[in-house]
Amino acid sequence: MKRISKILFIALAAIFFLSANADAQDKKGTKKEVQVTFNLPDMSCHNCVNKLEAKMPHEKGVRDLKVTLEGKTIWISFDESKTTKEELAKALGKLGYPAKEVVKK
Repeated sequence: MKRISKILFIALAAIFFLSANADAQDKKGTKKEVQVTFNLPDMSCHNCVNKLEAKMPHEKGVRDLKVTLEGKTIWISFDESKTTKEELAKALGKLGYPAKEVVKK
């Protein structure tokens, strides 16, 4: 009888562990990645590009970015559950680059 209760306990523990793990994976899959492009008219040199490439990846939620000196733009891919376009624009402003979102037509 003791052996059956041990086996039953182990089976229940395994089921609990597997269901908790599956739930955690489902929550990871709900992150929504969003892209935004900002115009940075005050960006004027490669040092500006280097500064943005060094500082912006550390902003909460930023996944990827591309800075273009010729177009004076920055494209950012970010996790919408961790930050917003407004927060990213504010961070760019604090770095000395007032940002205006480029609206696609």
